[in-house]
Amino acid sequence: MTVELIGAIALVVGLIGLFARPSFIVYAFFGSTLLGAAAAFILTSLGGTTIQPAHLLLSFLAVRLLADRDTRIGALQAVYPGSPGFWLLVTVAYSTITAYLMPRLFQGQTLAYAVRAQGENYLSVLGPTTSNLTQSIYFIGDCLCFLVLAGFGASEAGRRCLGRAALMCVILNLVFGVLDLATYATNTSELMSFIRNSTYSILSDNEAAGFKRIIGSFVEASSFGYWTLGYFAFATTLWLHGIGARLTLSLSILSFLALLFSTSTTAYVGLAGYLVVQFAIITINFLFGRIRREMVIFMMCTPFVLVVVGIAICLHDGSFAYFSELLNTFVLNKMSTSSGIERSRWNSQAIQNFIDTFGFGAGNGSVRASSFPVAVIGSLGILGAASYAMFLLSIWFRKKNIVPSSVPAIQVAARSACLAWLIAATTSAGFIDLGLPFFAFAALSCIDSPKGRTQLSSTRTAVSLGPGHS
Repeated sequence: MTVELIGAIALVVGLIGLFARPSFIVYAFFGSTLLGAAAAFILTSLGGTTIQPAHLLLSFLAVRLLADRDTRIGALQAVYPGSPGFWLLVTVAYSTITAYLMPRLFQGQTLAYAVRAQGENYLSVLGPTTSNLTQSIYFIGDCLCFLVLAGFGASEAGRRCLGRAALMCVILNLVFGVLDLATYATNTSELMSFIRNSTYSILSDNEAAGFKRIIGSFVEASSFGYWTLGYFAFATTLWLHGIGARLTLSLSILSFLALLFSTSTTAYVGLAGYLVVQFAIITINFLFGRIRREMVIFMMCTPFVLVVVGIAICLHDGSFAYFSELLNTFVLNKMSTSSGIERSRWNSQAIQNFIDTFGFGAGNGSVRASSFPVAVIGSLGILGAASYAMFLLSIWFRKKNIVPSSVPAIQVAARSACLAWLIAATTSAGFIDLGLPFFAFAALSCIDSPKGRTQLSSTRTAVSLGPGHS
């Protein structure tokens, strides 16, 4: 095992977090989830498998927060039958069983694109691999993250802390994007090497249509675009609800620009899907309910702005050529590229794995796909897909202890971020693991007010982003 510099830093931060206020380790953990290209430890005995700083800090987060009795009670309440935590726990337990059982039960009966630590993917006979172990550990970590944060957020102070930490992620993601561009322009990319030490290929110098592909603190532009989409949705929803309007509108616009210049197919497709859903929701609220001024502005201005921008691009030859090349390269002709063809093969084989295993799936970690639903059915089969679907649906559709009108806007924003990530994952995710940020935001979105607690008087006081924001 090799201990990296960022790993030593994370270890020190984690130890400090054990004795500091709970908010310290919460902020540290949320911030570490952005370090997608970093490796705290490299396990050479497992073929170069890496442990990211976020997973290292997750253990310290669990120890620190679960030391509080109220958090333990909240975490237990989060797995009450029928709750999102319950369905997630069922899914994780089932996936762990499949990771061990299915590759052995169906060994040699089908071929699969299994996952390798170095990111290599090739078709091989189904059988037990280290990815069954690592993907199971990641998924168990997702569940632990969800339950611990759901327990911590059961209190009003905990919910506010989680909301601020989530907003911090939006800001940090933009900062890393700027640093990526700045270090590339000045030929000082090595300054970020200590957070780009993963065994996966780091595509930090790629260009498209004459523009640097932004990767921020992640391994490639696709990952940056994927996570930025959720942060854009989070900031936008906060603005739509009038929370910290100046700050959240600025973050929303900057995140939108980062998405446009990320040159990521995932970002473009996910953004289009999310905006359609958001526009439909606001329109329905406009027709059948009450909406805020910001929502009216969004509903009225979005089509107008898109039309004006489209006309401006068409009238300028240079801009038209640039965006036409982007559109052809990353959207219209994507499936004819080598990457698109390879991803289509992954999906086809994952579906074949589902068929060859009679609907039981090949096991978590045995299958690589390029679509989240395909990865789920190929890995977990019908039973696992059903329980996973129940968890995801319960994030947005479930009976709550508090009336919808008093749900804090920060939780609505967290649900919006999860929706954006889920839309993007449908077009690009290779595994059943949606990532720690997804489950952290899902925990925030699923928090119910404890029974007997006085209902929040207003959305604005529930979020309480601090003075100076209007």
